[in-house]
Amino acid sequence: MPELPEVETMVRGVRPVLVGRRLERLEIIDPFLVRVVSAADLEEKARGALISSVDRRGKAVVVGLGPSGGFIVIHPRMTGGFWLVPPERPEHVRLIFRIADEGEMVWFRDTRRLGRVSWHAVADFADSLGPDALEIECADLAARLARTDRAVKAALLDQKVLAGVGNIYADEVLFQARIHPSRPASSLRRRELTRLHAAIAPLLLRAIELEGSSFDGDYRTLLGKEGGYLKQALVHLREGEACRSCGSAIVKTRIAGLIGRPTYFCPRCQPGPGRAGRKRGDRVS
Repeated sequence: MPELPEVETMVRGVRPVLVGRRLERLEIIDPFLVRVVSAADLEEKARGALISSVDRRGKAVVVGLGPSGGFIVIHPRMTGGFWLVPPERPEHVRLIFRIADEGEMVWFRDTRRLGRVSWHAVADFADSLGPDALEIECADLAARLARTDRAVKAALLDQKVLAGVGNIYADEVLFQARIHPSRPASSLRRRELTRLHAAIAPLLLRAIELEGSSFDGDYRTLLGKEGGYLKQALVHLREGEACRSCGSAIVKTRIAGLIGRPTYFCPRCQPGPGRAGRKRGDRVS
């Protein structure tokens, strides 16, 4: 957390507040988060800058300083998030965008100090990322998965393969595609890859509509509300509950290589390698 839907929710909320506005200053309260340049240098680069854009790259928020002022890149990572109202637990605020002449502020809070903030002169900071999960073509996804024998869930979480998908939504799209999360990615057949690709964007867009997922005290929307997706989740965090498709009990397990990240799936709808799957392959709506 946060994943693509949560970060996209942040961007859509922050963009109308910041774009076209001039910063009085970027107040860095916790220099520990700053990388690439020093906190003092970053504050100087942002002082008086006109904000030209606020976009998302994978799971990062990218604030453009124009003209030619470079880019502030903020990775919320596990516990970071933006607030447009005074945040709960203000002691965890790490930086503040202060808007000139308006007195408005945008807070960035990070409970566990896991986020990262950096500045880049040009937009080459995302070169190591794979295609965005909302934009990738089916043929490209298939080619990337065919190159690895890792479990398909582990491959989906690799940001060099696919940018934006994390633990929650990997479980969800694999359920919709009727694919067991431990299947070797290279073993997927064409029809399975087609189902997987068809599941990704609609599910992520639905999660964006619901402003993401909140399952602990960290992620909140910009107004301090909980995201609504998990109330409709298909498998994630539903261990022992009935599958919304077949009624079987949802299983919680661990996938090799995903330390600390549990996996949820339906053993009937997503049969493991070597087991016969159900004939009905329609996705749950």
